[in-house]
Amino acid sequence: MKPNSTPLQPLKYFLNFIFVIVIMAVGLNIIGILFIPFFPESKFLSELLGVPSFRWEFPIVALTIISIILNLGFIYSLYVFKKIVASLFKSPLFSHFQILSLKLLGQLIILLIVLKSIFNVFSNVVFQKTELTGIQIFSFDSKLIIICLGLFFIYLSYVFKKAKDLKDENELTV
Repeated sequence: MKPNSTPLQPLKYFLNFIFVIVIMAVGLNIIGILFIPFFPESKFLSELLGVPSFRWEFPIVALTIISIILNLGFIYSLYVFKKIVASLFKSPLFSHFQILSLKLLGQLIILLIVLKSIFNVFSNVVFQKTELTGIQIFSFDSKLIIICLGLFFIYLSYVFKKAKDLKDENELTV
């Protein structure tokens, strides 16, 4: 093994790979969203992105802009997670950066899932979809599971803060 290699090194490489794949997928999604106004009758784009057709009306333009912002927020939250994992390898544990980043990641996850839920409700109203967007409780893609994940990161930041305080206090007593 290399001197700087750890058992969790594959996690870092996997995260970098996933980050690149997500950037490409979300980038293509954003490009598709931006092309809809120029090809409003395109069946391919409308089926790919899940919208019936594009009209230059305020609600549809607002939903398009909000969709782009949600996609960028998802990329930013993945970037924050990637930075947290990188800091766990480089800097000592319980750093101020790790504490703030874990809290930020939890808040971002909760904010994005709430905004995505509101977006889905308004999208169903604007596009007059009749299917209900209920809460799936017993599924891994449930909004409640994702909110719990966000709360877990916030709690983990609290645990890191307590551990940092105990570590600092221990260093002072020695």
